[in-house]
Amino acid sequence: MNKIKATFLIIFLSLISMNAYSAEQKPLISLYVLGENKNNKSIKISIQSTLNQSGFVIKDGNRSIKNLDLKNTKNLDKLLENSDILSDIIDAELLITLKLNYQRINKLSSSVYISSEIYNTQTKNYISTWSTPRKIIKFPKDCDDICENLLLSEKVILLSDQLGNSILRILDAKLKEQKNYSNISKVYNFKFYNFKDKDIIYLTDIMVNEFPGFIKITNEQSFGKQNSWSYYSSTDLLKLKKWLVISLSDIDLSIDKDYELSVSDNNFFVKKFPSFNSIGSKGNTKKFN
Repeated sequence: MNKIKATFLIIFLSLISMNAYSAEQKPLISLYVLGENKNNKSIKISIQSTLNQSGFVIKDGNRSIKNLDLKNTKNLDKLLENSDILSDIIDAELLITLKLNYQRINKLSSSVYISSEIYNTQTKNYISTWSTPRKIIKFPKDCDDICENLLLSEKVILLSDQLGNSILRILDAKLKEQKNYSNISKVYNFKFYNFKDKDIIYLTDIMVNEFPGFIKITNEQSFGKQNSWSYYSSTDLLKLKKWLVISLSDIDLSIDKDYELSVSDNNFFVKKFPSFNSIGSKGNTKKFN
């Protein structure tokens, strides 16, 4: 009888252990490096190593879709245009894209940074976008191609390590919030009319860097006095409206006095009233008294 009880106890504990392992198991990630650069391989190896050490299983996305040309693919949106192909070959829960952004400033300097995007294949939503700070590489006057490539490689290795840790923090935070990584993003469409360029720059900076839940901005357009963009966020509509009003008040613009705000079906329309500060011709003002 004691042996039977012991056997049942072992089975029971094993089931608990298996369930606990399943609950803690992290999702499979498919990793892609976009664009064409000699340093792409070192970027992938560095970030894959960082994520592997924390228990994430990484799949080489580039190897899975050799029939797709990623050299000219600039971002995740372009990659997802091939969703019909990807759906047949990808079993990963998350997609992460990496892209080295390199620009020559002049003969003696260049700028470089690495950008990334994280996408949930199950919910078909973005989880986050992230970039390393832009770094300036200074080249000595006698620096040849080998010298320049060496300096670039050294900087890329440091940025890759930094980005890998940033992605890891993002994923761990999402894992704590929602075990299945189903952080749902919403898309809001913003249109601003009759605002100055400096006001638009201020608002986009605030919305990107200070509004909680920000994921990304796309479709930025400017036509005459109208500016518009699509804003991806996990924040609800009412909070966004509240934060927008607060942000506009910080530049001395009051709702219903300086502008009108209309919100409908995730669409924000903000129209600034014309300013009547110019004095103009005084003429014979007495006749209007």
